[in-house]
Amino acid sequence: MAKTRPTRAGEENKLLGKNVLLFLNYGENASYESPAWALLGGQRSADYNASADEIDLTDKTSGGYGDSEPGLKTAELTVELIVKPNDETVKEMYTAYDADEPVDILRWAKDGRSIRNWYSITSLEESAAYDDACILSLTLKGKGAPTYIEAMEDPREQA
Repeated sequence: MAKTRPTRAGEENKLLGKNVLLFLNYGENASYESPAWALLGGQRSADYNASADEIDLTDKTSGGYGDSEPGLKTAELTVELIVKPNDETVKEMYTAYDADEPVDILRWAKDGRSIRNWYSITSLEESAAYDDACILSLTLKGKGAPTYIEAMEDPREQA
């Protein structure tokens, strides 16, 4: 009789942060219609935030409670990268920042959920502590409405 070891059945799949990657539309013949997704190197985080300004609708008949509706919406990415010399995509982020040009970014998750948008780079900071890796922090503000994509294949496999 063969020896076996039971394995625990998965209760539910959970998306891990390490499976969320950022890609810059950059490469040979890249266009918006035919993107060439290049992985941004050295990623540590890729946080997405969508928010809406508050429009206060409270009046004297609100029964003592506030009343509000969402106003203008914005999307933002905050990114941390470990600086890797000669990484072309990171160099392109510096180039876009210096030229005040927006970048076409894809935030892809292993479960296929993706967010694509044009972003302005509003903050670009490098920290270089003596006891840590050199870190590039970026703040990217969305230009218009993002596009949400379901069940997208890994862009690295589409090349």
